[in-house]
Amino acid sequence: MLKRIHAVIAAVALGGAVLVALPATAGAATAAGPSDLAVSPSPVVVASGAGTTATFTYKAPDKGAARLVDRDGRTVPLDPAPAGYGAYTAKYGFTFSDEPGVWTLQVRAGGGVATKEFQVHWTTDLDFDAAPDVVDKGDRIKLSGTLTYRNGAGPQAYDGQKVYIAFKPVDGSYSRVGSVTTDRNGRFSLDQTADRTGWWRAEFEGASDAEPATSDSDKVDVKVKASRTRITGFDASPEPVDAGKTLRLRGRLEISGFAGWSGYPGRQVKILFKPAGGYSWQHVTTDWTDSNGRFSADVRARISGWWRAEFEGATGAGYSASATDYVTVRVPRPTPPPPAPKAHTRIVQFNASPEPVKYHRYLTFTGQLQVWDHPWEGYGHQKVTVWFKKPGGSWHYAKTLWTNSTGRFWGKTTASASGYWRVVFGGNGEADGSKSRIDWVRVKR
Repeated sequence: MLKRIHAVIAAVALGGAVLVALPATAGAATAAGPSDLAVSPSPVVVASGAGTTATFTYKAPDKGAARLVDRDGRTVPLDPAPAGYGAYTAKYGFTFSDEPGVWTLQVRAGGGVATKEFQVHWTTDLDFDAAPDVVDKGDRIKLSGTLTYRNGAGPQAYDGQKVYIAFKPVDGSYSRVGSVTTDRNGRFSLDQTADRTGWWRAEFEGASDAEPATSDSDKVDVKVKASRTRITGFDASPEPVDAGKTLRLRGRLEISGFAGWSGYPGRQVKILFKPAGGYSWQHVTTDWTDSNGRFSADVRARISGWWRAEFEGATGAGYSASATDYVTVRVPRPTPPPPAPKAHTRIVQFNASPEPVKYHRYLTFTGQLQVWDHPWEGYGHQKVTVWFKKPGGSWHYAKTLWTNSTGRFWGKTTASASGYWRVVFGGNGEADGSKSRIDWVRVKR
């Protein structure tokens, strides 16, 4: 995190002389000594890895000596050059390796000493969110975000900093309504009562080692609480229904009032459909409620799926949706054609060598997987497995190999016992499985 600024008052050597604690007044100078000390830009803002070059100027009867001192007492010598009659200038490139905060330009010339304080800043960022985006008047909204600074290693949490919360109503201007202090992760949070629509944002005034920042604005719409609505008795019939036949959709839109629920007339209701296996609702048709709040629509049945009705709301009336109703649509299905026959395969030239082989030496497997494609061709990029069986025993899986583009395979394993070896292709969706010949290998101890 950025360090807190502290004064540096220490004796420091400069050009063979000694500069003792000096007054912090910008441009302070002894008689006949340096004057008009200036720093540009001020503050010096380091915003990227490329750094920022600052220019230092002063007037003096001679070049003298100049240096910079950071807040921790580290010194950086400068090499001033003439810049006109009685004026001198020097440059220094600040990077993220330099401490941010209060620095001092010190100049000794003409028998006098002068100093000027300036600030080195790192940039800051404010992420901000006001949620939810739409609330009823009087409800609470959460205003939260994160304050970070950049130090060359990416965004870093900026803790212990005061962040102001500002609000701008429609046709108004921003004014601060409160403040909050960032935690050790740079985060802040504040709850606020929503009483009118407007934009919210966070503001950081900056510090002696960091630039100020203002977040993006986030609008919150504050609504007057609307009366509740509901859709009752929604039904899609008949069920099941044959494809191409008429499907009848019926229901009633109601609104709550002082006397309870009643039909809501003259309102638009949408009919939506979501096919079986689908993920989104599709608008199919629309109807207007009659004097009793009832609506109806006839559609042609095409595929199975869910149906529902929706009322999008109106001034003083809230959104509502019906329960869903699933309808099965019967569609005659043609008899599928028989699956295509699988191609034959074979494993040729299988060999396990050498034979005999010494105990715990490598045993090598070679061969080729072929597929019948008028004529036999190498079957590339397929998985085959190697199996082993001791005399009088049963087959056991040993390892898996893959054929190359010509169907050939190669592999090896450590020989541990005499027995039989073979390779098996398990087949796939287009080709049958097959097995190689059996190869006996004796293992010598």
